[in-house]
Amino acid sequence: MDVFCIGLIFSRDQYRYRSYATEYVEALLRLQKQVAIFSPNWIELNNLVHTKFRDQGKLIHCFPIDATHEEDEKPGTAGMTYRYLMLSRRLHQAERSMQTKIDFVLFAPVDDWIKPRFGRKLMDWSFPFKWSGILTHMMPYEETGLKRNVDPKFGEVDYLFTSENCVGVCTLDRFRSEALKSRVYKKVVVMPDVSELRLPKEPQKISAQVKKMARDRMVVGTILLENENPENFLNLANMAPSDQYFFVCAGRIEPEQLNDNCKQALNQLLSSGKNNNYFILHQLEDSESINDLLLTFDVCYLNDGDFQLPHPLLTKAAFFHKPVVGSRNDMIGKLLSAFKTGITVNGKVGESVSALSTLRLQMPFDKNFDLGRLRNYAQLQNQDALRDALEMILQF
Repeated sequence: MDVFCIGLIFSRDQYRYRSYATEYVEALLRLQKQVAIFSPNWIELNNLVHTKFRDQGKLIHCFPIDATHEEDEKPGTAGMTYRYLMLSRRLHQAERSMQTKIDFVLFAPVDDWIKPRFGRKLMDWSFPFKWSGILTHMMPYEETGLKRNVDPKFGEVDYLFTSENCVGVCTLDRFRSEALKSRVYKKVVVMPDVSELRLPKEPQKISAQVKKMARDRMVVGTILLENENPENFLNLANMAPSDQYFFVCAGRIEPEQLNDNCKQALNQLLSSGKNNNYFILHQLEDSESINDLLLTFDVCYLNDGDFQLPHPLLTKAAFFHKPVVGSRNDMIGKLLSAFKTGITVNGKVGESVSALSTLRLQMPFDKNFDLGRLRNYAQLQNQDALRDALEMILQF
């Protein structure tokens, strides 16, 4: 009897989805499923998953797919039909290669693969697979957005979820999931924001350097993973007392992508002569190195990024017991308010300095900060939670 096979479509080449890929494979293997990954960086993922799961390598297959981007303009009806047909063709080719049928497809995210003004019957014809996906664009489900308790109409963002082949919808947004459920009338599953949490066998040299330079100061660190804007972090490093705080910023900073205020804050810090900062100016994409560096932080600073998604460092910070400071005006703020894993700020430097001062008074955190809050949040994002969520969406 053939093993049930899941096709995972990770068409965005971003750290979040590369991290999801290995975590989803692990959860699906625990559910005794076969996995076919489709990704722009399929060679890297193939090496990674077959190294990590070498004993189950026969159940994992990786295939190439063109990258999609959030800012891409959706094609017209003919172009979208062609996209579905080409994806179907790619999946059928994979089936022949694996000599097994793909029983279900999960898009992560699904936003790049649905178009409001596209016929659901046309989609069922051009993409004849059972499917679901993670919907990340949840702003339409604000109270002033789409009407609740009505069927999605042609032209609305969730119309294609009424497709016969769609078995349900996944989301990372636990705060708007009920609004989505009131319209789709199918199962809506809140997915955990899983993250790779392994550490290297030996501590990294950079981590040792950070500890040496920080001395007895509180280490406030940030890691740029998804083109976040580091402006508030840089302003904070300029303003905070240099004898109390040491700031670490890791990740590639592209000057042409910085706004004028951010450039000014960066220039001010670099020309100040302060010995309170350390920059690692290359992209950190290896999760073990990222996690090892994060261990050196006392507090993790979450920069402004995609305001509709959990910050990619939030789960890591909770797992490694690092309180966070982040914006109160987006998903970060909602999660921090709900789970109390840190302090929210409004972007003003004075408020951020005050937040650090509050946390500094609670050091050492294992005695004075409620680490149970961090553990609770981390538990909601772990492998068991992912396995349960996948098991739920696969019940059709």
